[in-house]
Amino acid sequence: MKLQSIVLAALLSTAFGGAMAENYTSPVIALVGDDAGSWTKGFETNHTVGLFTDTWTFQYGGVAAEATGFIKNLQNTKSNIDFYSATLNGVALDISNLGKKSEIEFFDLPVNGKLTLVLTGETFGTGASYAGTIDVTSAVPEPTTYGMLMGGLGVMAFLARRRKQA
Repeated sequence: MKLQSIVLAALLSTAFGGAMAENYTSPVIALVGDDAGSWTKGFETNHTVGLFTDTWTFQYGGVAAEATGFIKNLQNTKSNIDFYSATLNGVALDISNLGKKSEIEFFDLPVNGKLTLVLTGETFGTGASYAGTIDVTSAVPEPTTYGMLMGGLGVMAFLARRRKQA
């Protein structure tokens, strides 16, 4: 009889005990790029009350670059989000949960083409939402670098021609 009570209590607690918000998995989101080797995109979602795990996938041009970004909850007097973990391509990100202000920031993380951002947390009150942005910047050489490269190639061509004539 005691075992039946324990099993029944376990079933009821899993069925009704823990509120679970919906998890979100984004489709692959293309970052918007410019001619200077920079890509960016904003994103947002909202949740009902409970635990959640969100997975965001971003894609850009694919060259080696660095990612910078932030995620913040959109707070109000009736709801809140606490972030429990955050990773970008498996690298743990810094989280700050201070009252109704929760945020995640990251700077200059090396990336290469595809980015996977995984956030876990919990919403309280009547549900809550968060928004963020991600920026990817590649190392684009300065125009003077191209000038020096062309000058060096010119000197090498001159020396090769001189040796050939001698």
